[in-house]
Amino acid sequence: MLKTLDFFFSLLKTSMRASMSKRGAFLIEASLMVLNNLIFFSIWWIFFRQFKSVGNWRLEDMVILMAIGLGSYGLMGICFGGIKRLSLIILNGDLDPFMTQPKNLLLHIAGSKSYAKGWGHLMTGLILLFSRGVLSPAYIPLSLLCMLSGCLVFTSINIIAQSLAFWMGSIENVSKKYCDALFLFTLYPTNIYSGALQIVMFTIMPAGVITFLPVELVRNFSWMRLLLFVLISMSFCLLALLTFYSGLKRYESGNKFGVRL
Repeated sequence: MLKTLDFFFSLLKTSMRASMSKRGAFLIEASLMVLNNLIFFSIWWIFFRQFKSVGNWRLEDMVILMAIGLGSYGLMGICFGGIKRLSLIILNGDLDPFMTQPKNLLLHIAGSKSYAKGWGHLMTGLILLFSRGVLSPAYIPLSLLCMLSGCLVFTSINIIAQSLAFWMGSIENVSKKYCDALFLFTLYPTNIYSGALQIVMFTIMPAGVITFLPVELVRNFSWMRLLLFVLISMSFCLLALLTFYSGLKRYESGNKFGVRL
């Protein structure tokens, strides 16, 4: 386990350096993403200036939701960016170079790429999270834990969607749109939906797990709720592993045994 973690952090360090190699482009891309996110948040700020409370939600709750949603997505882009290319890797037979090395296959793919946009999302999340008066210092560690958990759920859903290429072939565009839609849904409170659609928001499109549950946990903390939240998040991780390794049994080699440096 320690060797696996050491390998992953070394791989992540290399991926981050690669993403920052063109410093000017990296700073511009990350900065524009921060600006884009803050402009989007300003719409909610204007909304709550007119309506102080909607469904028992106030502006402070919306700040926490967006902080966790953006931070989670940003962490995924920074630490597990390679997952976004998984379906193409499968279809092109490019798993071979990863499989020839005695390292954790899925972790190797996930850490092989890091995106500059991820830093923009993460920075926006931290800016919102540490905004004055939003959270008491006691709840900052809990919110950071929720951010990490959301990152794992985002990553798990991406793995599941991208792994469908094992069975369904060229579906990279559908997988990308599905994962992008999930990100957008996390930036809206799940309680605006009702009936069957709300069930979808906690299962097929688990935006509620990523952002709504953490906000409710911060608002009304209990150890039982925290345990339930962690178990739900881990269940998505387990489902992602089962989906990927089940599909891997169907993989047909592309005869590409090049060495990854």
